[in-house]
Amino acid sequence: MKSEKEISYMPFMVVYLTTAVIFMLIKIFAPGFSASFAVKVIPALTLAAAIFVTGQLALPQRIAMLAGALFCGAGDVILDIDRVRLFVPGLAAFLLGHVGFIVLFWMRRVSASPRRAWIIPVLVFALGMAVVLVPHLGSLMVPVLAYLAVITLMTVLAVLSDVRPMAVVGACVFMLSDALIALAKFVFNGHPSPLVTIPVYFVGLFLLGFGILLTVRPK
Repeated sequence: MKSEKEISYMPFMVVYLTTAVIFMLIKIFAPGFSASFAVKVIPALTLAAAIFVTGQLALPQRIAMLAGALFCGAGDVILDIDRVRLFVPGLAAFLLGHVGFIVLFWMRRVSASPRRAWIIPVLVFALGMAVVLVPHLGSLMVPVLAYLAVITLMTVLAVLSDVRPMAVVGACVFMLSDALIALAKFVFNGHPSPLVTIPVYFVGLFLLGFGILLTVRPK
């Protein structure tokens, strides 16, 4: 394997962004294309490949981050196949992805983080989402609130870790994308549409994943 100094993440970032754009074009111009999930999963798999080749993350951190990326990829496939009937399995896949990132951020936490004040708006946002969603959740109240708790914890630990602000912003954008999906499903009858929520997700995962990798890159 090449040493870390020889590795550039730029090709991975270009493939990630290019395939994300291609997927959105498919959704706009060929919404009935049944194999779109095969394109949607490529960004997450590209991030996973970048994680695999990096030499600067300790093995437990690399495994945790790989799990995060791969479970997000699984969620991509599941929800693109049928985001209505397979909503709960897709939710579970993304929840496991967040657990992977939680483990990584826990291992990279720092004491007395100068960003700890960022936790306040994260918790206020999570509480606001819970207040808005609870009356609409019905039988899905437990899994959805559990998911909200997990992604909130992931974002809080990102704030308290040593990763670049880019990765912390990515965690916040990821949380926003999930909030928009929840609002569309449970509150606003399909709005905002996937043409809005999916790009927000792609941006969040990109900033989160590559922000972490750029944190550990030698200067």
